[in-house]
Amino acid sequence: MEKEHPKRLVEEKSTSKAFLKEVILENFMSYEYARIPLEAGLNVICGPNGSGKSSILLALSVALGQVYTERSRKLSDLVRWGENLARVTLLFDNTSVNGRRPIPGYNSDVFILSRYLRKDGTYWYETEYKETSKAEVVRILSSLGINPDNMLIIMHQNMVEEFSIVPPNKKLTMLEEAVGFQTYRQRILEAQDRLNQVLSEESSVLALLSNAEQTLSYWKEQRERFLRKKNLLQHKDYLERELAWAHVIK
Repeated sequence: MEKEHPKRLVEEKSTSKAFLKEVILENFMSYEYARIPLEAGLNVICGPNGSGKSSILLALSVALGQVYTERSRKLSDLVRWGENLARVTLLFDNTSVNGRRPIPGYNSDVFILSRYLRKDGTYWYETEYKETSKAEVVRILSSLGINPDNMLIIMHQNMVEEFSIVPPNKKLTMLEEAVGFQTYRQRILEAQDRLNQVLSEESSVLALLSNAEQTLSYWKEQRERFLRKKNLLQHKDYLERELAWAHVIK
């Protein structure tokens, strides 16, 4: 089945830091077309009840592929009434810094991720307007340190109670992941494992050295006994010759 695309396209902008710089909604829920520009740092979306604030958060969840969102609702219901196709587009800054881009493999300064929703229940992703797999989207988000299934990344109102019963250690893991500390913790744990391995190897080497020293001490003692025995035998041989010579003289 041939896919129909909304006619409006997004503009590419450039910036100097890696962050989500714009959200574009097309035929999504109550929005026919809306662009929400974002800046680096804290962004606050304000408005009266029913103005569509929650729809923006929901659009983010859908575009990022949050499992909770896909499990809790029928995505085709998010297509604007009277339309057959909706699109949520996220624009990420991908400006090169020191010769490296935040998203490897994509050479444009603005990286475009889109999620399409059809009224007939079919959905797909596109990167740079080319269809891609969910696995590729997950890989890209991971390269940015984004896990949409982390409740501290995107938390809907009805997720608060669910978060409250999460065990403390899992909450800590979520917090570390959300603020970007999980990578450092992983590196620390890996360094600790390497240190333990080195200490274990050192312990083995010290044990081998101790055994070698004991072996050396044993053979050193055996050598000294052998030399003493050799000297005694030589002295005995000398005395026997002297005794034989004394009998000849008599």
